[in-house]
Amino acid sequence: MTEEDWPRRCGHFELLSLLGQGGMAEVYLARFALGPQKGQLVALKRVRRERLRDAEVLAQVRQEALLTGRMDHPNVVRLVEAGELQDGSYYLALELVEGTDLGKVLTVCRRRHIELPVDISVYMVRQVLEGLSHAHLATNEAGLPLALVHCDVSPSNVLLSHEGEVKLSDFGVAWRRGGTTMDVRRLGKGYYRSPELLEGKVSDAVDLWATAVMLYELLTLESPFPGSTPDQMEQSLRTGRRVPVRTRSPRVPEKLAQVVERALSPNPSHRFSTAAQFARVLTPLYDERVATPLAVAAVVRALG
Repeated sequence: MTEEDWPRRCGHFELLSLLGQGGMAEVYLARFALGPQKGQLVALKRVRRERLRDAEVLAQVRQEALLTGRMDHPNVVRLVEAGELQDGSYYLALELVEGTDLGKVLTVCRRRHIELPVDISVYMVRQVLEGLSHAHLATNEAGLPLALVHCDVSPSNVLLSHEGEVKLSDFGVAWRRGGTTMDVRRLGKGYYRSPELLEGKVSDAVDLWATAVMLYELLTLESPFPGSTPDQMEQSLRTGRRVPVRTRSPRVPEKLAQVVERALSPNPSHRFSTAAQFARVLTPLYDERVATPLAVAAVVRALG
């Protein structure tokens, strides 16, 4: 698609640019062209045309719409609308978070050898945990637990807005918890997969583990698990080998290091039991005068 193809009409939306694409869907910057929401900008996630006959893909996107639609929290990307377009493609219109994502911030920090302030790193992770807590406790229309697990918590799925908001996104592979065995190759990314997820077991612990890995990375700019290849890192993960956070970054306070070590224990029973508990433990470990939405906004401006 050339530059002059924009904007482009798509049902009751006007597509303005392509934000990203994967094997299952494309995401566009779009705006409502009709109706009471006319002019409102959204991130429009649309199933790729070549996948429209794939029943599994359609079921996955519909489930994402169902789950995301039941959540309403400042640290979770909001669903604006979902449905089918005239060409039969299924779509999700999601809250547009203008800014960057944490994965891009980490990439810039590693390339420039910039250490993020500890207080801001802890604050951002606490915001993610607040969103996860809401997601884990979400209910259906009858008030019954949805029992969902995000299953893909990682820096690229944490969005940072120009206003300093921190929002968890992409519930595309979210799963109903219950210990079901499944093909873990479809869930999570690399060393963000917990040891139990590698065994095919899904629980809230999967998301808490990934969040702990993310916290470690923000504090050190490195993975907790030794190895020069993904396979070597996975082997370290499976065997419980990891580099203590203060070995990589002595600036990390001892109390915070203890929290990180607990959250990355190979034994799930030794970790935090809920996202809310993890968030509560982190709360006194950063200075609220330093770690604010304004400080996150400054990170977005400088590194986004």
